[in-house]
Amino acid sequence: EREASWFLEPFQHGQLTTMIEHIHKGVELAAADNRSLVLFSGGQTRAAAGPRSEALSYWEAAEAEGWFGLPQVQPRVHLEEQARDSLENLLFSVCRFNELTGRYPQTITVVSFGFKRRRFQELHRAALRFPRR
Repeated sequence: EREASWFLEPFQHGQLTTMIEHIHKGVELAAADNRSLVLFSGGQTRAAAGPRSEALSYWEAAEAEGWFGLPQVQPRVHLEEQARDSLENLLFSVCRFNELTGRYPQTITVVSFGFKRRRFQELHRAALRFPRR
């Protein structure tokens, strides 16, 4: 089974298909907007995974899937490998975007689990003082 090659927490079992769908959605969104970047975010949070970050595991999954038939997106996909939680995913991704482009993003699209929507849209966005669209 595909889950055997992933370092998942017990509560994550059964969610691999959704995680792959998230990766696919990020690649699709970037393919639709040539000015966008994809930042896979997540640090080295699993000791058993060794020096493999969550962000790198998403990159590797996209690569294994042939970038979902959209290989032109690959040069615009970058990693943020320090985040330990969802707030850091957003904050450190904004910082990584600035590091890559020399400016801050005008628009941020987060692809994540539905149960985290309010957390990102209300709490984390407000904490970063990022304007509503």
